[in-house]
Amino acid sequence: MTKFDQEEAKLQLQRNGIESPTNEQICMEFIRKTRNALLSDTDWWAGQDLTMTQEQKDYRQALRDLPSTAEPQLDEQGNLTNVTWPT
Repeated sequence: MTKFDQEEAKLQLQRNGIESPTNEQICMEFIRKTRNALLSDTDWWAGQDLTMTQEQKDYRQALRDLPSTAEPQLDEQGNLTNVTWPT
């Protein structure tokens, strides 16, 4: 997670009424934003004329579950750690 990502997440949280977000809140906001983008990228898999494989269903479910299964942290360089992204 870049400094830009951190600032963008912090600003979004402030817009949502959290005046001084913690690092954990900033990390979770970044995870949600990234997760939502990944889900959006795979929405076409669920089209009416397509049938998703079980692997695709599992991947999308793992993305939806990610915020509740992650315990994000920032290392000394500001990199997001302790998050396993589904593949």
